Amino acid sequence: MNQEAILAVLPDSKDDAKSLKEIAKEMGLEITAYVDWIRVEGRLSSSLRALARWGLVTLERRQREEGHKFWYNAYWKTELANDSGRCCAGTGE
Repeated sequence: MNQEAILAVLPDSKDDAKSLKEIAKEMGLEITAYVDWIRVEGRLSSSLRALARWGLVTLERRQREEGHKFWYNAYWKTELANDSGRCCAGTGE
């Protein structure tokens, strides 16, 4: 999964944080069938965990307030991710 594409759709603030499903939809990933969703969820989750380990993404456990009260992770970019996008590659800045 392309991590730059993931970062491109993630919001900058906690208030606008997105769920896995919202991220997948915004990236245009095919999730019409359950089996498609399982594949997308696994790859996307793995990439988001790596981005969180590197400090580029933050996540928070939330409980849905309407409908079924299931738990999910909400993701957003950190300041480090925003700063790394402005930096020049290879300059060491």
